[in-house]
Amino acid sequence: MGALFYKDEMKQFLDIIQRLSRTSDEVLLNVRQAIACVEDIIHIGKVTIDLSVPQTKLRAQVQNFSSVLFLKEGVYGYQPVAHSFRTGDGGTVVITFYAMDGYLWDEEELSEIKILSNLIFCAFRIENMNSLLDKAVTTDLSVDMPNVSGFMRFATEKFARGLLEEYIGVYFNIHNFKYVNNILPYIKADEVMGMYVNMLKKAISSEEIVARLGGDNFVALINVENIERFIAYISNINIVYQNEEDEKKFNFNATIGASKLKDISRIGEVMHRISIAYQVARQQESTEVVYYKDEYYKDVAKQKEIIAGFQRGLEQQEFVVHYQPKVMAKDKTICGGEALVRWKRQGALVYPIDFIPILERDGSICKLDFYVLDKACSLLEDCMKNGLDLPRISINFSRKHIGNPFLVKEIVKIIDRHKVPHEYVEIELTESEDFRDYIVMAKLIEALKAEGISTSIDDFGTGYSSLNMLKMTSIDILKIDKSFIPLKEECDNKKKECIMFENIAHLAKELGVMVVAEGVETESQYEYLKQMGCDIIQGYYFDKPLTPEEFVEKVKMVTY
Repeated sequence: MGALFYKDEMKQFLDIIQRLSRTSDEVLLNVRQAIACVEDIIHIGKVTIDLSVPQTKLRAQVQNFSSVLFLKEGVYGYQPVAHSFRTGDGGTVVITFYAMDGYLWDEEELSEIKILSNLIFCAFRIENMNSLLDKAVTTDLSVDMPNVSGFMRFATEKFARGLLEEYIGVYFNIHNFKYVNNILPYIKADEVMGMYVNMLKKAISSEEIVARLGGDNFVALINVENIERFIAYISNINIVYQNEEDEKKFNFNATIGASKLKDISRIGEVMHRISIAYQVARQQESTEVVYYKDEYYKDVAKQKEIIAGFQRGLEQQEFVVHYQPKVMAKDKTICGGEALVRWKRQGALVYPIDFIPILERDGSICKLDFYVLDKACSLLEDCMKNGLDLPRISINFSRKHIGNPFLVKEIVKIIDRHKVPHEYVEIELTESEDFRDYIVMAKLIEALKAEGISTSIDDFGTGYSSLNMLKMTSIDILKIDKSFIPLKEECDNKKKECIMFENIAHLAKELGVMVVAEGVETESQYEYLKQMGCDIIQGYYFDKPLTPEEFVEKVKMVTY
């Protein structure tokens, strides 16, 4: 090793060039200062760098860069010594040293210059890697768009400068992108997403940001004066996708939550507010943008608490099943019951209205349905062991189960584990807009019927295509929603509700479907429903939901 490397000046060179640099400008400054430490010892007149790197996922375009790293004005010669280096991503870096005017380097000095070149290259390589790593951390590389880290960095910078109040935070989800994934191969669906992202990029200014959280979820910070235009834009984006085979047109709107960003005390509140607003918008199933309100926080916190405690509640047997008797209208004999779940939590009884809708949205309701089925079958098994006539128990199954190809097998497995005859189990399915795929519904009902399991449609009349439900599916029982059950004065005066009920009941009877009336509370209602040919009555007129022990005692009575 040459004499240079034993001198204090070289130590200073190393100390400076090894400083942490976050940007190319910082590296340039450090390199220039480092070279200045050894310029006289090794007679350096000029040093240049030429960089050429290709486009990659981490780099949006080809980069060509040239710079003078060091120059001793007017005192460098014209016999350069160049050293070329390859970068890991296929690029090239050339570092060129020029001696002072009239000076020729000897072999030892040329070796020292080669080592200096390597050290300079390493400094730029480290900065380049840091830059690429930074982009990887803050970018969704699949679409070359900021990710949540990039979004929060942008928001933090605006917050630090006191500019956050000038923005509206937006959280949005694309509607119907699952349709794209269903009709196009994975790679082509990604191309459509790329087209969508490019349209988003064109919709914002350089002082705004839109970022992808993952999948079809996005967040944005938009200037207050541009927010109406941006929301209108993302509510109606049209994309035409063409390939060698055909052309497909897609229209995308969005579920949108937004928040003003005044009185933000910590940067985490930005994501907190817009995510809560989005959750409310999703629950409301509204096409209108929902703006954050403080009261939404309590609602969302309650929902998270319910979801977080659900699994533990199942494991700790906190969910208890009550049974509301079903009574034959003609003679008041008990023919069955409906299993209704309650949550005994922290010493208090939580009613379904307070947790069922939350679990429904979360999807956890499916686990609860199977839990209730298991409890109901356990009760029937106990009745068999005690020689009691078995009542038919109906169990509500959420529409979230639709599409589960193993649903019938899983139901049968639970029933058979308790050795319960299939005819004593009835599955209640709720009519709703989500049941417009009648082919799926019809197949499910037929599969259950093939196993000897009855099906009923709950809350009939409240959905969107009630007549189609009767036409397309072979259900056994129709439960008419209590909103269609006439009250006392309506029974007396034959109001509109009576006419509607009579026609629904008549239609069901003509189709050979049993009719159940729920929510019956008075003697006059009962007499009227019996007269109209209603088969089964359920409601407080006979009994409220009972504990398993109370229900078994009622079954022993046989009749009311």
